[in-house]
Amino acid sequence: MPFMMATLKRETLETRVEVSLDLEGTGRCDADTGIPLLDCVLRFLAEASSFDLRVEARGDLETGDHHTVEDVGITLGSVLGRAIKKGIGSSTVPCGGCLGQAAVSFGRPDYSQGLRFEAEELDGMELENFGHFLRALAYNGSFTLHARAEGGSDRQKVEAVSLALGRALKKAALDGPAKK
Repeated sequence: MPFMMATLKRETLETRVEVSLDLEGTGRCDADTGIPLLDCVLRFLAEASSFDLRVEARGDLETGDHHTVEDVGITLGSVLGRAIKKGIGSSTVPCGGCLGQAAVSFGRPDYSQGLRFEAEELDGMELENFGHFLRALAYNGSFTLHARAEGGSDRQKVEAVSLALGRALKKAALDGPAKK
């Protein structure tokens, strides 16, 4: 896999996001979004993909987490789309009583999910926004993403899907050439 490092900043009326990604990393992650669950999701993605990832986000969290979660997905997806031109990868990850799956194919944006949560919120994030994050990631990264989780707790579902997605992204990066 050719070396690929990219940085992107996104600023809107509601948020300011900066993402740096190194495909030839070791899985290091420095995430500071103000949303503990989103920081965990980003750490899981970095760890499972072995990509180095730095994300700093400031948003209007007093109105809720939606803008910040979605804009982090948009920005990270855009960086991934610049770094990975084509490639396919999939992974299945168990986490306690949960089985999480993710499959990606770069080149055409689409999103499908099989995620049902019991609670509305977990660690500062509305759980419906986890799906918004994944959708924003896929559409802005120009890749198809299928994400599924069965069984287990809400936390296990988020962890299993995030780890499976990280592993699927790594496989896709190894499968296709990086953009120059």
